[in-house]
Amino acid sequence: MDMNLIDSPSFSGRKAVTQEQFDNALNQKQKQRRGIIQKFRDFLNRNKPENDPVLKSFESDGSSEMGMSAKEINSSKPNVVLSSDLIDSYGKIIPKGHYQISFSDNDDSKTINFIQGANVYGTIKAIDTKDNWEENAIIYARIVYPSPNVARIIFSNLDVCVEGFARIAEPI
Repeated sequence: MDMNLIDSPSFSGRKAVTQEQFDNALNQKQKQRRGIIQKFRDFLNRNKPENDPVLKSFESDGSSEMGMSAKEINSSKPNVVLSSDLIDSYGKIIPKGHYQISFSDNDDSKTINFIQGANVYGTIKAIDTKDNWEENAIIYARIVYPSPNVARIIFSNLDVCVEGFARIAEPI
């Protein structure tokens, strides 16, 4: 038996309707449901956010809560503030300030990079860790100072959680 024939309106005795006819029928049915109970229910629920006409006018753009797509989230770089100068893994001084942290995984090493704009100010060699400091963010970077002359940097995103250590530069 031909399945297209079964699905056609002429086979089942149904007649095809246009979108306009369907919308009109739906509106008539919804108007009929406006009895006293429905009006009372609407009155009780008038202050709920989902019933607010202003909020209903906003439509989602399909992005996540952070306003980014899933692809953009993983490439975002968290920010950190260095409260003192650090010496990176190659002996270069990273001045105190605000930095974006990025992670790179080359064939021979994993590194955490301190970036301002397009400039990389320092690189710390990193190792894998499972210590996420019970962080509730998806992508984050944190710096703590476990001793007076050492800084511990942790970076995590959807794919990796790494940490690195740097010496604190002596004030001149």
